Amino acid sequence: MDLENMKCKSKDEIFHNKCKFCGKDLKPIGLDYLYANIPLSSIEYERCNCKQSKAYWNEIDLKEEIQKKRKHFEQMIRQFYIQNYSSKRIQDYQFKNLIITENNKKEIEIAKDFTEKCINKNQKNGLIITGKSGTGKTHLATAILNELTEKYMLVLMGRLILLLDAIKDTFKDFSSKEKDIIELYSKVDMLIIDDLGTERISSWALEKLYTIIENRNENKLPIIVTTRFDKESLLDRFYQSEDEELAEAVIEKLYQFCYGIELKKYYEYEKEKVYFLIYTVCISANYEIDMWILWEVCK
Repeated sequence: MDLENMKCKSKDEIFHNKCKFCGKDLKPIGLDYLYANIPLSSIEYERCNCKQSKAYWNEIDLKEEIQKKRKHFEQMIRQFYIQNYSSKRIQDYQFKNLIITENNKKEIEIAKDFTEKCINKNQKNGLIITGKSGTGKTHLATAILNELTEKYMLVLMGRLILLLDAIKDTFKDFSSKEKDIIELYSKVDMLIIDDLGTERISSWALEKLYTIIENRNENKLPIIVTTRFDKESLLDRFYQSEDEELAEAVIEKLYQFCYGIELKKYYEYEKEKVYFLIYTVCISANYEIDMWILWEVCK
């Protein structure tokens, strides 16, 4: 349509559209003058109020809101890692460089299966990884993190004290709100709480932890917890909050929501093999060695 013809027509004649559901004429939005240099395809029109149109636009608005929220979550997660973690350390923890032995092979396979189900959006339960210090709990949890982030999933990992500090910061920094942080922990694709039970916990912290676990359960989103404590020992740690009823509720909710694997130090079941290997080498070399001292060293 050329400029001379446009001058002879009203705005409504030039810029017109119809509802694709009921056929109602729709007026353009925000065109205050006729000769704006705007492509016709980019003009926004009013929304029809018919039932099908309302449903259509509600779905569009919901998708846009989810995308907006996801970008906001990405920014919050990025800032959290900048403040608390070395990105190189996180990237170094992969499934491929885990030490696999007969006594942890099954547990690692369970973790891999858990990860695959998370990627396929088919994992509704959480995972508790227990084991003594040095058994690779954090390594395994971070390996899962890296697998998920490679599939563009949003994953947040941290010790409980760091996660709760982010909530406390909202009390003095009004640029963010407590409900926003709780929503992040509740709706991010995966939340990993590392080394649970090592810090002294208050009833306030237990209350927030319960809320997060409950929300993720309702949202059918998994959670991973690593801890050096078994269920009873973890409950004893939570009793320090002096709110025994809440402590028991958190533990029950956590263990109802999650299934567990236990990692053992790679040498715990290998010490006998090491003992006999060293002893055999010493005998072959005609080297005298005290069997009892060797056994103590192997243990």
